[in-house]
Amino acid sequence: MNRLLGFPWLVFALFQVACKKVEKNSKSAPLPAYRGLFVLNEGQWTLSNASIDWIDPAYQADIFQATVGERLGDVANHWVRDQDTLWIVMNGDRLLRKIQLPTFQQIGTLSFPLGSSPREFLRLSSERAYVNSLLDAKIYRLNPATLTLLSPPITVENYMESLLPAQGRVWVSCGNYAYPARNNKLACIDPERDSVLFYVTLPVENPGPLLQLPNGDILVGCRGNYADQKGLLAHIDPHTGQILRTVPLITSVFQLSQYGDAVYMLTDSGITRYDPTSNQVDYGFLSKGRLGLPAEHLLYGFMFDSTSQRWLIANARVGGVQGEVIWVRPDKTIEKRQDVGVFPAKFLRYP
Repeated sequence: MNRLLGFPWLVFALFQVACKKVEKNSKSAPLPAYRGLFVLNEGQWTLSNASIDWIDPAYQADIFQATVGERLGDVANHWVRDQDTLWIVMNGDRLLRKIQLPTFQQIGTLSFPLGSSPREFLRLSSERAYVNSLLDAKIYRLNPATLTLLSPPITVENYMESLLPAQGRVWVSCGNYAYPARNNKLACIDPERDSVLFYVTLPVENPGPLLQLPNGDILVGCRGNYADQKGLLAHIDPHTGQILRTVPLITSVFQLSQYGDAVYMLTDSGITRYDPTSNQVDYGFLSKGRLGLPAEHLLYGFMFDSTSQRWLIANARVGGVQGEVIWVRPDKTIEKRQDVGVFPAKFLRYP
């Protein structure tokens, strides 16, 4: 009798051992964890060769392909980090990618309508965000938590480039794209009502990059028409939209970044330094000549990395080929040159 009662318990014990063994074998490999410096390579139009390269402390090309198993896509126009979430705007694919850091696993995507050309992403709250579109005069409203579009979009003048939140409003540069069409406006959006409040008419056409200065002013970089009209910087009052002062340039301006008391600009000549207090412009700060580059090379982006105390210069070379990142010490000497993907444009340090 005792032997008969013990048999089921023996079977149960063997079953438990078998379950534990299967459970042990079913454990998946740990996800990768990338930390350090990264560069976003825009890639060429229609060729779907955008990529993300890990450049420090180790080098690994195209980590999105390695982790997700698919190509990043067609023209990576913009990225922005929100804590452990990375948003990437794919212009050619009409796609917004939501990425989890530090694994670079994809959380989800959102597709935009045919005819759109998304440019930049701006998160307003946990449930509201904007993505402006270059060609169809629309700012698309979306829920970033559910990755769903909200109707209707906001109609704004073409051709939108940059989004900037300031003083409870959203400012949008409306520039040139499809010649001979031109524009010289700065749109002011009310994000509570999702509507255009007014436009600021700028003295030079083709505004692009926007930056809010420490004193609250909005700095607008006008690129001109790349022919007979050169660039200009405009200081705008964020309360009234009034043009406070302008600074003419001898070149176009494509990026604005503030480090310390100075503003640094990506221009035709290289990295240019601007003092917003004295209006002094130093075109030779990190010029192509100082960087040892031929005039035909395309500088596509830059960042000063406070951790390594290095300037990172994204050089697309002649375009359509493998680019490089130039590491520059504070004394302006070149530390190294590092090959990266096609049309390197934007940098990110995480965490």
